[in-house]
Formats: sequence, structure tokens, C-alpha cells
Amino acid sequence: MLTLETGSLVLTFSEETGVLHGLKSKITGWDILGAGRGRESESDRGEGDGRENGASERGLSWKILLPLSDELRNNHILGEKQKLSSYEARPGELVLKWDGAASERGGEHDIGVALTVRADGAAAVFAIEIDNRSGYVVENVYCPCLINLAPPEGAKKLSAFFDNYATGCEAPIWPHFQSNIGYFGTDCPTQIPHGMGHPSVPFVLLRAEAQGLCMGVWSGSAERPDADFLNADFLNWIGELRPGYESSIDQRAPEGGSIAGKPAEIRYSALHAPYIQPGERRALAPVALAAYEGGWQDGVDIYKEWRQGWMKPAVAPGWAREPHAWLQPHVNSPEDELRMRFAELPKVAEECLKYGVAAIQLVGWNDGGQDQGNPSHEPDPRLGTFEELRRAIGECQGMGVKIILFAKFIWADRGTKWFRDELKDLACTDPYGDYYLFGGYKYQTGTQLLDINTKRLIPMCFNSDYPARRKRA
Repeated sequence: MLTLETGSLVLTFSEETGVLHGLKSKITGWDILGAGRGRESESDRGEGDGRENGASERGLSWKILLPLSDELRNNHILGEKQKLSSYEARPGELVLKWDGAASERGGEHDIGVALTVRADGAAAVFAIEIDNRSGYVVENVYCPCLINLAPPEGAKKLSAFFDNYATGCEAPIWPHFQSNIGYFGTDCPTQIPHGMGHPSVPFVLLRAEAQGLCMGVWSGSAERPDADFLNADFLNWIGELRPGYESSIDQRAPEGGSIAGKPAEIRYSALHAPYIQPGERRALAPVALAAYEGGWQDGVDIYKEWRQGWMKPAVAPGWAREPHAWLQPHVNSPEDELRMRFAELPKVAEECLKYGVAAIQLVGWNDGGQDQGNPSHEPDPRLGTFEELRRAIGECQGMGVKIILFAKFIWADRGTKWFRDELKDLACTDPYGDYYLFGGYKYQTGTQLLDINTKRLIPMCFNSDYPARRKRA
């Protein structure tokens, strides 16, 4: 057994396979991988029990999705089934290596995996590197992977806490497991904290009432440690309740260690989507784990401290750092409200000044109104000229009321001739070559609220140097 201690955790690994089979909080004594919960001995388990991963009390390490063709995609390499080629145990660091790996449906592959786990203060930092010498693309890498996740002794609940657009969100894990993937899409209840459809989520807290485990991005990327998250590796989290619910009516997890003769367990893993090409060697963004005591605020503070080491946000002006109220007038939408001309904006600012409102976030000022005509951000001529908008902003800010122009720079309005003629070739595309589509936002009229003429929005390629110009239909 290999042991690594951090300021908040004790981790134990197998010397044969490198799997993580022990994770304990030094702060509270919480046995995070639930010794005895959902586990059985080798003699109890026996041969051919149908367990997909063959994972026992030894735990999990990593998992790789390696599609063999368009017709044979769901092919995994399971770390717990691979023998270690070598390991090094240094003070505060373990280096685990696998040279070559066997997939479930494709036999042996020339793929090297190196996992370094090191202690850094309270955190255990998992840094995995893939040397893809095979002829296939490594699409997904799961690491670190937790199995038999269990609540602390005496806890009434366990949940996942993550960011969701502009607020926090919480999803139950135990005793109820909230699956947010369709019943038709996976073999067991599955949870991905994607918030408002966000493909990347930089951290998640696995938390009970007064303690938890923070799992988060340690740096923007392995090659670019100072990169911000938008330029970092693509990463999210995935939870699974195996083999399924004890009661699907209320999404209740099994109370005992097994159900229908199958081991009952909760898994939670970091899910990378690096698309490592044949012949490519890639180190993925490190992921850190740290235990804490307290509420969700204490867990988020841990991630915020990590983030300060690799993300450097723009310096906000002094006025934006003070507590104050904003007003958000919606002056136009794709259904053409045309509520206020630019020349009227200073009158609104005078009223804001009277009642202590420090800023106006102007929404729908752009050509066509909010969510129409994107990515054009020229002023809507029906509300006034560019010079009228510029003059109105100057008057408002001269009073001490700041103006923030609401904008969506990366979206294109699919309903325009501009998009059909030009912009479609600059859109982000899926593996089939088709552009991605966001359903859009519905405004005002019954026709749009019924989703009949909603303006669909297309994400454009972030790296395009296409000049920003507007071609009206």
C-alpha cells in the first residue's frame, strides 16, 4: 500500500494497480470512500459477477474513452484493470506509470499513462499525462476517480455544489441521487453539473451539512499554468449511482451495500475531453482535492485560493468594487418594443442619481434589439444615431451614473442573411461538421413564447480573425 498525506487528506493507493482505494479527511475523520459501504471481499464477490469495471475494494484510478471507429465508439480503457509498470514514492509525491493498456473491446494499445499525485498544502494534486502512441484518438480521460463515495458519519445528506451561470447550484447525491441525464442516455443514474448547459465547470464541492471535499482545477493547463479557464483544458465532473435506484419515484439510493445482488456504489470523477491525437503526448490540467470543515462558502474559498494562482482577472474600476444598485432597462428585443430613444437616457440617469442607483446596464441598444442581428453591435438606428448614443452616455457619466452596454460578442443570429451567406463558415462545429445551435431566448409575443419564431443563436469560433462588420439582409 502506498500512502500520501496532505494538510487535509490521507490517500492510499494500490502498489499493484495504482488505484485510489482510501481517502480520509484529517480534519474531521470522514472516510470519504466509505470503508465497508458498498464493498465486499473478493471471496464474497466471486468470479463473473457481471460488475462492469471489475472494481472491488481496490478502488479506481483513471478511465480513457478510446473509440475504435465511428461504428464502435463506446470503448474504454479501465485503469483499475491495468497493472502498474513502475512507481516512485518520494516525500510528498507519488509517480505512477502504466506502459501500454488494454481496452474492453479493442485489446492492447500502445498508450502510456503517467499519474503524479503530490501534496501541496491541504491539497492533493492529480496530474495525468497521456502518451498516445496508438492509431486512435483519446477523446475522454476520467481522473481522479472516486468510488464508494459515502456521507460522513451522522450526516443527513450529501450533495454536489457547483457554479451555475451567475449563482450557485446544488444537486443531491445521497440519500437521493439527482440524475440530470435522460433515463435513455445512460445505464445508471448519472449527474453532470453543467449548470445552464455549460460544457466546462471548474470546481465541484461534495458536501454534507458541515464539511466537504473540494475538487477543482489546480491550474489553467499543464503546459500553460497561468492560462485562464477559457483557454484551459475542457473539464467537467460526472457522478454515477450504480447499479441504480432503490426507488426511482423519489430517486432514492440503495440503503445497503448491494441491490439485486449487485454492489451499490456512488462514483464521482473529473471528466476531461482532450481529444489527444495519434502520436501526441499531452499533460492535462491538474485537478486538486482538499477536505474542509464548514459550509459551502468555506469550500468555495478553497477553490478561489487555487484560482488566484493561475487566473488573473482584469482589474475592475474602483466604482465597480463598491456595493450599489444597478438599473437594467430593456429598450428593445427581437419583437421590437422600441421603448426608449438614446436621447432619453440622461433623464433616466437623473432619476437614478436621485435614488442612489450608480449604474445603468442598457439592454437591447444594438441593431435589431437584444439577441437579434448578432454579432453586430452597432446602435439600432430606430433608437437613435451612434452620435446620440455617445452623447447620452457622456451626459450620464458626467452626472456620476455609469453606463454598461450589454453585449454578446460570440453569438451569431441564425436568422440573418449575413449568417447564411458568410458567418456559418466561421461557426464552432461538431465532429460531423455541423454548427452548434443554442435554442435562444423568447420575448414578449405569443408567437415567440410558443417558440415559433425564436431567434436561434450560433456560437462563433473564438479564434477567428474575421473583421467585425455588419451586412444587413
